[in-house]
Amino acid sequence: MSMSNKYNLKRLFKKYLKFKSHYEYSTINQAINFDKKVIFIAIPKTGTTSIRTQLKKRGRPLIKDPHLNIRQVRQLIYFYLLKDNLGVNNNFPSNDILTDSKIWQKTDEIFNSFFKFSSVRNPWARAVSLYHRKEGTNKVSKRLKDRMTFEEFCEQHFYASDTCIHPTSHKNQIDWLTSENGKLLMDYVYKLEDFDKAIVEIEKLTDGRLILNNIKKNTNQTTNDYRQMYNDKTRKIIEKRFEKDIDLFKYTF
Repeated sequence: MSMSNKYNLKRLFKKYLKFKSHYEYSTINQAINFDKKVIFIAIPKTGTTSIRTQLKKRGRPLIKDPHLNIRQVRQLIYFYLLKDNLGVNNNFPSNDILTDSKIWQKTDEIFNSFFKFSSVRNPWARAVSLYHRKEGTNKVSKRLKDRMTFEEFCEQHFYASDTCIHPTSHKNQIDWLTSENGKLLMDYVYKLEDFDKAIVEIEKLTDGRLILNNIKKNTNQTTNDYRQMYNDKTRKIIEKRFEKDIDLFKYTF
């Protein structure tokens, strides 16, 4: 082989390694931080950006979408461990290769040992925030508020994930946080309205492992004055539709 061909092959191989490293997964998802041993479930429009920014690890995640429910996060841990266990069998007999049940056991050990937390928000305030959001289900680059009245929005707003660009449909916020049979799987759920208090409690509950800052104060005046957006009809629509969250988290209009 000529020196020219050898040089071209060497350069091609370097390009391949660079390409390969670019597509290798170095993290699982924003929801999981292995260093701090925490799992954060980011329900859309409940003030999650501040937390996700502080927990996010550098690198390419297996799934980049930030809004996964607690069941999906558990499954994602399993999938990550499964992927890590495949294509590594270089010995016979294969004594070091984990069985599927062992992978699930390891998944549960990680899942159960991590501090799992999330935030929820007043459903009436949250609906106003969803109505005014810039991202998500925009058509022809127009916000929802430019395409429909707030009353029309309330009539069509059925899910806790409505208007989110990363949706999996959940009727109420609590549905992001429970098992298939409705059991709460979280260690701590705080109200966005009590975020400053929650920061202190989270630090205590994690023995100082997780120290968070309120790096994004809510300055949205429309959301702060959400009651002005409602009439009798729209207030009752949200009250009936998200009765589960309102009753569980003791929210009032």
